[in-house]
Amino acid sequence: MTFRHFLGATFSRCIDAVLRSKYFPLTLAFPRGVSWPFDIQRFLGTRSLGVLFDVGANTGQTLKTLMAHAPDAEIYCFEPAATTFRHLESKFGGRKNVHLFNLALGAEDGRLALQLGEDSELNTLVSRGAGGAPESTQMTEVTTVDAVVAAHGISHVDLLKLDVQGWELEVMKGAADLIANHNLIFVFAEVAFRSDQNEMQQFAGLHGHLEKRGFVLCGFYDLMRYGPRKEFVLFSNALYIHPEARLKWTEMQAEWSGWLSRQKPAPVPPAILSAVPGAASAVVGTPPVVAQP
Repeated sequence: MTFRHFLGATFSRCIDAVLRSKYFPLTLAFPRGVSWPFDIQRFLGTRSLGVLFDVGANTGQTLKTLMAHAPDAEIYCFEPAATTFRHLESKFGGRKNVHLFNLALGAEDGRLALQLGEDSELNTLVSRGAGGAPESTQMTEVTTVDAVVAAHGISHVDLLKLDVQGWELEVMKGAADLIANHNLIFVFAEVAFRSDQNEMQQFAGLHGHLEKRGFVLCGFYDLMRYGPRKEFVLFSNALYIHPEARLKWTEMQAEWSGWLSRQKPAPVPPAILSAVPGAASAVVGTPPVVAQP
């Protein structure tokens, strides 16, 4: 690690420590897009998070972040690779609010071949095709988000985090009931912006799927840049919110209605209009051009 990278990493850790402190207010003044856990909390208006799903937990990289920002949340982690799961279990298995599952999530129940590689973060259920043969495979149990929610009596999920190397849409298909009943508030997923990134979820496909189901894009985080001046973006993490689900599970009705009433007749997404009965009579069209404070 170069000295410049060391300074950058140290600065990032300091910022994260401040943002996750319960004494730091969920202020709207702090820039958005810096910390996705902090943004989730201020978009909800509370630091208290309920149920979080970490799909593609690997050895607990995201889990560690979630525990730091939401120590009281119930966190369900899914990691299908046996060796990787053992590492995850050895690090986090003793925590009462962390639930670990050695299985994959998808569109339906079954058993599938998990493609294993030297880097466990690149393991995938997506067939690599000719020329991309895995080092080995492992048959793994697959279930759905809806099945897990039903089995554990979960009323709603605040966050569904996805990092499953191109399998993201399959996981979303298995959460159809949860979404249809407005019981999933946030989705946080790794997406690629170049079509030659075959082992990652393409942004356009996921965005289209989520938008049709009422989700609205909040922002991009942890951008992987490249090029001589870092002018290109290869992939990043995208955060989505379901406005109707948020209204169902928070006390934001008055604040939301007040915000809508201050908007000039200008474009507002259908998902936003449908979140409040009668909103379409006051505001029409598709995304707000100007959001008044």
